[in-house]
Amino acid sequence: MFKKIKDIVIWIGIFLIPISLLAQEDVASKEAMLIEQENINFQTFFFESLKQKAIGNYDKAIYALEACNNINKESIAILFELSKNHFLLNKYTEAEYYILKGLEIEPLNIYMLRYLKEIKTKKNDYKGAINIQQKIVAINPSEEADLVILYIKSGEIEKAISVIKKLDKKDNLPSHLVALKESLIKTTHVINEKSNSVFNDQPKSKIELLKDNYNLKKDFNSLKLVLERELKTKQYLNLLKDSKEAVSLYPAQPYVYLMNGVALNSLRKYKEAIIKLEIGLEFIVDDNKMEAQFMEQLSLSYKGLGQNKTATSYYKKVLDLRKQIKIKHD
Repeated sequence: MFKKIKDIVIWIGIFLIPISLLAQEDVASKEAMLIEQENINFQTFFFESLKQKAIGNYDKAIYALEACNNINKESIAILFELSKNHFLLNKYTEAEYYILKGLEIEPLNIYMLRYLKEIKTKKNDYKGAINIQQKIVAINPSEEADLVILYIKSGEIEKAISVIKKLDKKDNLPSHLVALKESLIKTTHVINEKSNSVFNDQPKSKIELLKDNYNLKKDFNSLKLVLERELKTKQYLNLLKDSKEAVSLYPAQPYVYLMNGVALNSLRKYKEAIIKLEIGLEFIVDDNKMEAQFMEQLSLSYKGLGQNKTATSYYKKVLDLRKQIKIKHD
C-alpha cells in the first residue's frame, strides 16, 4: 500500500517539476520583456524631448522628459535636460530644482555646476553664483577668472581686483580682463583720491572737472563730454553707471544707449548690451557713422555670446555703412 502511494508521489513530482520550471521561465521572460519595453519607451520619450526642444516647444519637451523621469529617476541626462528646458521658459526655480537633484547624484559634475551658476546669475543671486564658481575652481583652477565678473556684479570690487592681481602675477589673466583690470584700478584710484582729498589739497582730475561742469550746466553736451572721457580712459564701471543715468535723463538720444552698450560689452553683459543697443537704434536718424558704431557693438555682443554667424552679419552691415560714408565724403 505504502509502495503504491510512494510511486504515485514520485510520478506527480516528475510531472510537476517541468511545469514549475516553465512557470519560472515564463515570469523571467515577462520581466525581461517589461524591462526591454521600458528601455524602448525611455529612448522614444527622450528623442521626442530633443526634437521638441530643437523647435522651441519646451513645454512638450518637459512632458516627454517627465515620462523618462518616471521610468528612471536617477538619470543625470534627464535631470539636466529638465533643468535646461525650464531655464529656457524662464522658470528658474524649477530649473534650479532639477539641477540640484542631479548634483545629489553627482556632486562634482562640473557641467551641472556651471549650469547652476548660470541659473543663480540669472536670478541675480550673485553670492550663490560665487559659491558655486568657487566649487568649480576647486575642480578646475583654470576657471578662476570667471570669479572676477561675479565679484563685480555682487559689488565686491576689492575681491575682483584681488583675483585679477593674482592671475596677472601668474601671467594667467585672460585678454578680455586686461581692459577691465585698467578700469578697476583707475576707478579705485579715483575713489582713493577723493577720500584723500579731505586731507590733501590736490588738484582735481580731468574727469572730476568735467563732472563739476555737468553738475553746473546740467545739459546733454556736458554729460556727453563726461561719457567720452570715461570711455577714453576705460573707466567702464563709471561709464556703465553714468550712461545708465543718461538713458533715463535723455531717452531719445541714441548716443547714451551706445555708451551704455559699450560699457555692458566691456563687462561681458552681452545680452543686456543687445537690448540697450537695439533700443538706441530706433532713435538714429540719417547718421550712418553712429549706426555703424551700433552695428559694431552688436557684432561684439553676439560674438561674446558665441553666435558667430549673427556677429558676422552685423559686421558686414558695419562695412556697408562705412562704404556709404566714404561715398558721401568722396
